[in-house]
Amino acid sequence: MSSSELSVKPVSLQDWEKYLYAINPNRIELGLDRIRKVASYMGVDSFPKSRVVTVAGTNGKGSTASMLASALSASGINCGLYTSPHILNFNERIAVNSVNADSDSLCEAFSAVYDAVEATGISLTFFEYTTLAAFYVFKKAECQVVVLEVGLGGRLDAVNIIDCDIAIIPSIGMDHCAILGNTEAEIAHEKAGIIKSGTARVLLGYLSDEAGNTIMKEVRDRGLPESAVLSLEKEIGVEFTDSTHFNLIKPFTVSGVHVPALPLINAPLSLTAALFIMEQMGLNPDLSRLLEGIRTTRLHGRVEIISENPTVILDVAHNPPAMKYLAGMLRQRGSRTKYAVIGMLKDKDIYSSLKELNGVFSRIYICSLPGERGSTSEYVKENLLKTGMSEGDIRTYDTAYEAYTAALGDLPSDSELVVCGSFVTAEELLKKLKA
Repeated sequence: MSSSELSVKPVSLQDWEKYLYAINPNRIELGLDRIRKVASYMGVDSFPKSRVVTVAGTNGKGSTASMLASALSASGINCGLYTSPHILNFNERIAVNSVNADSDSLCEAFSAVYDAVEATGISLTFFEYTTLAAFYVFKKAECQVVVLEVGLGGRLDAVNIIDCDIAIIPSIGMDHCAILGNTEAEIAHEKAGIIKSGTARVLLGYLSDEAGNTIMKEVRDRGLPESAVLSLEKEIGVEFTDSTHFNLIKPFTVSGVHVPALPLINAPLSLTAALFIMEQMGLNPDLSRLLEGIRTTRLHGRVEIISENPTVILDVAHNPPAMKYLAGMLRQRGSRTKYAVIGMLKDKDIYSSLKELNGVFSRIYICSLPGERGSTSEYVKENLLKTGMSEGDIRTYDTAYEAYTAALGDLPSDSELVVCGSFVTAEELLKKLKA
């Protein structure tokens, strides 16, 4: 659907969202030629006066990008952040200095993209449209640093029309295999597409040898020195002191970093990137402000505690590596009885994801998810039974809210409820709870 198919250009943010969703947010068209032409027309195809950080990977992209942007903003650096998807409000996708873009700014940005689409005659996907709107907001705000989270893959993702100064890849795992490849090497090749010949630093999380070797080959092919790459396995020294604290040992030394609300494993990359950026900009970091930025970062659906009494944890884990991390985190929380509400998309590896949760939950309440990608509760149940869970410990429901309400009603005292499986599950539940 092109903008010319609308007789009247949208005005309100609500109308813009209706227009964008009419494009179909699930439609994917890999390739950068179309978006490059529209971006060039808009004058947002490069950020020569800004430092650009691009974050790609299977899991951890959003929390890594958000902690980095928060740390820089707290340090007085004018920083733009683009993440996806949103959960409650579209405004969550685009932020400047840790403040979500207001509706007027988004409407202005969408209008600029609309005009460029009209002028060039090029149609865009939902994600391409929103990416260009983000670039427009960041240009207008004259951001000193722009942090971009890749939507899918890396090499052919819309954000990759902008060359990055720092590339961050927190993790590589098996997800979106139909598009990105069936091995970690193939997926790593796509993620490594964010690395350019002018990239100064490449920061890597804990990766398999297969993924790491693929990325190192891509680095050499770009003509970059191997010294540009720093990984949590080798060059970045980290000491995790408990479930919410760590010390950074090298290449920078920082003690007592507190990460209370997001996955701890991603924070060292965020802090290291922030320190490198400040070094590149010739700035002396105020560690107290950097650490305060990381400590106060919040992001819906990332180990988010939405209720204290009883304890309810919301997490968007939706693939095997993310479920494995979630299971480990939950085991660290102790032996209290745990129930789960789970809803998943049918294009995910449901069986392998659920298998990672073996032994964590005493009872699981499964919900169906809406839309063409949503899986039915019965299909998820079939996969859960294959993992060895007893049918007597499984309940099925039509919606996330119904499953959540039932689970809360059954939850024993001094127990925990975990909601996970998909961004859609989190969105469905939070919107109902906020209604």
